[in-house]
Amino acid sequence: MKLRTHTKLQISARVAVLMLLGGGLPAQQIDLGQPRVAGKEHVLLLSDAVDVVAGKPQDVELRFRVQDGFHINSHTPKDEYLIPTVLKLDAGAVKVLGEAYPQGSSFTLANGGGTLDVYQGEFRVRVRVLAAKGFSTMTGVLRYQACDNAACFPPKSLPVKVAVTGK
Repeated sequence: MKLRTHTKLQISARVAVLMLLGGGLPAQQIDLGQPRVAGKEHVLLLSDAVDVVAGKPQDVELRFRVQDGFHINSHTPKDEYLIPTVLKLDAGAVKVLGEAYPQGSSFTLANGGGTLDVYQGEFRVRVRVLAAKGFSTMTGVLRYQACDNAACFPPKSLPVKVAVTGK
């Protein structure tokens, strides 16, 4: 019987194939120096309920908070290529008559790339609504793109759900 010998290159190639095919070896996470935010929202909805006078158009403020260390573009970013922050509310029992966004603040890029118009910390979107008497829910999404000092993350849509009580 003839024994077969393997070179280091052949063994390395077989190990690589086994790893690619999931050959029972545990996965290894590689830290590339980016902050870990998987599964974490960069923006939180702080308003979950509002009271309004039934049958009368009025303004309510929806409060949002951008997590520390991040910023998002304002509703009117300085460059057409930047993704604006937009609140889209669904048609439902609460009639949305309009939205008003706050003015952003100036943010200077660390690499000398200029300034941006952003939201940081808490910001409020004023929504003009008309609600019937009783309880209903206003739903929608806040579309935004979060960035830190080093990079921007893929755009996200934060679900918005606010209980509305018409009195």
